[in-house]
Amino acid sequence: MRPNRVRRHILVTRLALALGIVIAGCNAGVAAELAIPPRIAPKAIPKETPEKIPKEIPKDVSVQTGPPNCARWTDDCVSCTRGAEGAPAICSNIGFACQPKAIRCLGAP
Repeated sequence: MRPNRVRRHILVTRLALALGIVIAGCNAGVAAELAIPPRIAPKAIPKETPEKIPKEIPKDVSVQTGPPNCARWTDDCVSCTRGAEGAPAICSNIGFACQPKAIRCLGAP
């Protein structure tokens, strides 16, 4: 009689574990359904302030190219240093799960 009780106990334990896994899986699918807020259009530049509009738009300011006339810059994830004349910039690797910010100059040439 004893072996039947042990088998029954193991069977009930396995069924309870399987039921728990199924219930946890069902709730995980519901958690991923988040509402996405609508995008808001950027405000238009007023026409009565043309002096605030930059005359020349910088070509491609990225972390790898950096702002002109800047020897060291960062976006709080990657730090870069301008090499010798004509050499590419030397940049650190981005950190894990880092959220880049606006590029800022840390030192003039």
